Amino acid sequence: MHELKGKRVLILQQRSWGMNIGHFLAKKLAAEGCALGAITFKRTSHDFVLAQKDVEYEYILNNDEVMSDPKKFLDGRDVDLKKVCDDLGIDSVWPIVMSLRQHVRSYREKWYYAYRQNVSDEEIIYFVKAVYIYINDMFEKFRPDVIIGPNFVALPQIMLGLFAKSRGIRMLGVTDTKVKDYFMFSYSYRDDEGPLFKRIKELAEGAASPNREKAKTYIAEFRREFKKPSYAVDSGKKESLYRRLRHQLAPYRNIWVWYTKPRRNVLKSTGITPDHRPPRIILRDFYAEKKYRKFAQRFDYYPLDKVGKCVFFPLQFQPEASIDVIAPFFSNQLEMARLIAMALPADYTLIVKEHPAMVGMRTPSFYEKISRTPNVKLIDYRITSETAIKKADLLMSINSTTLSEAAYYHKPAIQFGSLGTTLLLPNVFRHTDMSTLSEKIKEILAVDLRTDEYERRLENFVAAVYDTGFNVDYYQAWLEGQGSKEDMDLLWETYKKEILAD
Repeated sequence: MHELKGKRVLILQQRSWGMNIGHFLAKKLAAEGCALGAITFKRTSHDFVLAQKDVEYEYILNNDEVMSDPKKFLDGRDVDLKKVCDDLGIDSVWPIVMSLRQHVRSYREKWYYAYRQNVSDEEIIYFVKAVYIYINDMFEKFRPDVIIGPNFVALPQIMLGLFAKSRGIRMLGVTDTKVKDYFMFSYSYRDDEGPLFKRIKELAEGAASPNREKAKTYIAEFRREFKKPSYAVDSGKKESLYRRLRHQLAPYRNIWVWYTKPRRNVLKSTGITPDHRPPRIILRDFYAEKKYRKFAQRFDYYPLDKVGKCVFFPLQFQPEASIDVIAPFFSNQLEMARLIAMALPADYTLIVKEHPAMVGMRTPSFYEKISRTPNVKLIDYRITSETAIKKADLLMSINSTTLSEAAYYHKPAIQFGSLGTTLLLPNVFRHTDMSTLSEKIKEILAVDLRTDEYERRLENFVAAVYDTGFNVDYYQAWLEGQGSKEDMDLLWETYKKEILAD
């Protein structure tokens, strides 16, 4: 008898992940005798699930159909928002509403999103209620034993994870571990629950790790040569002639598709989005990105070698889950830079560096504003993170991989957001009260991180990643559907083991 036989598994068949990794897992689970349900995200993904013949689903719901007209879905049904909050174990729905980028920001008005509300509060509330009701309906009709999704990126996934947790059911997402090429399972939208957290606790209590020496080697190698994440954007890399030509022709190819193929991904409630762009928006995006990128490349950045004692604040990609979902109270990065700069000791300056993936997406006015903020120096985005980290005496970030990179150089860091993975690191201190930030900075600058205890905790973190994580080319499999057979086999065995875990 198969170990998985009879398990009831709900899969969030979401966009390219659903068609690549999600469908792969569905076929494997079906072959093991599992009963399958699906919630689909994006109408073309829903069409794929309906058209495929490999897997038979007992239950299918399309989130985009609900999002398009939540009032129609409710059909007179109602639920009090207080009940929603009580059932999910949260104080308010509005922090997680901020994850709905198509609702709380306007793609129609500006590339890359205007920070103006796109959908009315009333429509947002309808959608929150509709999601809560369809989750209840799904639990009554399908009754999942476990839920699998790519991540906890927006309100439906977050609500589903919280709802499932309140009923003792795990929802599995995958996230990076901050150790190069390793990924892990997360049970929470804050990435603060899962096997890694349990393992670090065991190591802190004296358990032995078979990967202790491997962890020591990784730390030593990082200190000798900076390990940039595999998914990081290389701002200095030049594209091939073929790729440049494809990029130049892309808007006209997309316009041809607009006129010649059915437009399936339009939502009545949100209108124009990255998935539904009429020709004028396609051209706007293309030429605005070129204009913004050229501005960023030619901007008169402050020379890093002229900066004295400094604190480093790396900007984050936005809209994005790690800032809008996990740190909604700190998501205004321009204001955060201003507040941090005011809190620094008198002889310190704040250096700010653009996220390489955002080059071409932020307006010239953003750079001008941040560079003309008192005690803030905007440095060139082409300067490596390694250089900026080593220059600074302290890092501050909302939630960022840079926090983990700083750990290997004994650089202290203040984190404002709730990302659980980085809070496990021995160099990271969480602080949320901006009115007392000055005192916290002085306190942390005085901390000695070059201790045996610090090294032990850093080794525990890396060893725990090796103990509980997995090493596959996950993003290649997700985005391109081209994972190697070895990677896909390992991915399946890893998921299977996790589903069967207590």
